Amino acid sequence: MVKRSMRVVEVKVPESMSERDVKVAAAIEAFTKNLVSIGKAAEIAEVSLQEFLVELKRRGIPAYSYTDAEALKELKP
Repeated sequence: MVKRSMRVVEVKVPESMSERDVKVAAAIEAFTKNLVSIGKAAEIAEVSLQEFLVELKRRGIPAYSYTDAEALKELKP
């Protein structure tokens, strides 16, 4: 994955959206477009990796593109 620099932007959002909501949404967008790794996305969202994984699951977004069979194959020595 190519290392990309980050920039700060200012965005107007509805009052009902928290800063966390916006950060998570931006991180998920970057992750699903393969612009950042899952770890970097969690960092952008300013949440733990575990929290980010839960957020992806809640939204029905796969965290990894492996099938179960591929994952098992990768884990075998």
